Amino acid sequence: MSYDIVGDIVIIKKPLKYDEEEYVKRILEKHKFIRTILLQETDVLPPYRIPKYKILYGENKTETINVEYGLRFKVDVARCYYSPRLSNERYRIAKQVKENEEVLVMFSGVNVYSIYIAKYSKAKIIYSIELNPFAVKYGLENIKINKVNNVITLLGDVKDVSKYIGYLENGDGIIKNDKEYIKDIIDSELEINNLYIYEYDEIIKNIKYKKLRYISELENLEKFNKKFDRIIMPLPKESHTFLEYAIPLIKDNGIIHLYQFFEEEKIREKAIDLLEKYSNELNFKYEILNILKVGDISPGNYRVCIDFKVIKNKI
Repeated sequence: MSYDIVGDIVIIKKPLKYDEEEYVKRILEKHKFIRTILLQETDVLPPYRIPKYKILYGENKTETINVEYGLRFKVDVARCYYSPRLSNERYRIAKQVKENEEVLVMFSGVNVYSIYIAKYSKAKIIYSIELNPFAVKYGLENIKINKVNNVITLLGDVKDVSKYIGYLENGDGIIKNDKEYIKDIIDSELEINNLYIYEYDEIIKNIKYKKLRYISELENLEKFNKKFDRIIMPLPKESHTFLEYAIPLIKDNGIIHLYQFFEEEKIREKAIDLLEKYSNELNFKYEILNILKVGDISPGNYRVCIDFKVIKNKI
């Protein structure tokens, strides 16, 4: 039986080996603390990588608190991407971070990687960028739950936020005038610190923010080249397309952890081909430190982490 346990919620994944009632029976016999059982009915869907679920048993709820490596993460599994299967990988990354490193986590979700690094390393500061306003809300709450004080959480698309990251403060957001996205921010009840916008729309006034600003305030400032010792890019299907935003932010000899989905055949060759392509396009050299299978997504298909050092950054 293939399922995940997140707090007191079980998520069953297809294909089903038994009928739904048999799954419920077997799970409840084995795990007495379970309050809700969900069936994942779709793959992860854009824009936030969230699947659709059906409740098979228990309370009509999708919010829970999951504990891993002594850390507590509050999450709504129907509104935020979260995988309990990556706990060992998150710990592996955190233990590599050296004292006083400045770290950037792209696609940071509910701040799981960032909090691992804050608690299990002596990093100086960790920046988190996340598009999903529901995840940002939980991420800010998880910072408080885990008593972390060196994580800066930012709302927005990596493409927008990364350009101005040196000027942004914890809880700041940069958004474009997309009515569906603005509605999600309103529905999330996320309270934003400084909200930077490209253009005004009446619907924006319904967002909870402390101060509204135009992006031109940042565009008119002298360029601030914030650089990081380490960047984590845990978005396997698309993270390589964001290397053009990561490379300008990495220090010389800085390390990038790039996640990809690869079929089992020729994983190393595919990883090298990928880095060769982007190193030529973006004008950097690299040294591969590690290529690891960190989870399987289907028979013969794996989530892979490429740990590599940018040894000559000419951008």
